Amino acid sequence: MTASHPSPEGERSAASPWREAALGGVFLTLGVAILLLARAIELPARALAVSPRIWPEALGAGIVVLSVLHIVIAFLATPERDDAEPATRVGVLRVAGFVLATLAFGLLWYYIHFLVSGMVFVAALTWIAGGRGIKDLILFPAGITVVLYALFALLLRVPV
Repeated sequence: MTASHPSPEGERSAASPWREAALGGVFLTLGVAILLLARAIELPARALAVSPRIWPEALGAGIVVLSVLHIVIAFLATPERDDAEPATRVGVLRVAGFVLATLAFGLLWYYIHFLVSGMVFVAALTWIAGGRGIKDLILFPAGITVVLYALFALLLRVPV
C-alpha cells in the first residue's frame, strides 16, 4: 500500500518476510563460507598471541550472527514500517555500482599501487553517491586515501 493509504493492522504481504529472510540467508551463506575459508589459513609453526585467522574468523562469525538475527527479525517484526521506502531503480543501480566498484578496486589494487587505486575507488563511490564537484571527486578521495595509507602502511606497517 502507499504512504497515503496505510495498510490495515495485521495485514502483511506473504512474500515480504520470506524476501527479508532470503537476504539473511544469502549473507548467512557468505558468513559460513568466510568461516570455512578462514579455517584453511595455515598457522605458523610457533604459537602466536593472535593468529592470522583471527580477523577472518571474527568477521565471518559476525556476519553469521547478524544474518541469523536478520532472519529471526524478518519473521518477528511488526508489519508497520513508516520509515521504509520502496526500492527504486536508481537505488538498485547505486548498490550494484558500489559492488562493482569494490570488485574493480580489488582487481586494480593487484596491478596498481594503493594510493592510485584507493583514490580512484573513493572517487568512484563518491560519484555513484552523487558527488560531482572538484572537492567531492578529487580533494575528498585524496584526503581519505592519504589517511588510510598513513594509518595502515606507515603506522601499522601493513604491506600495501
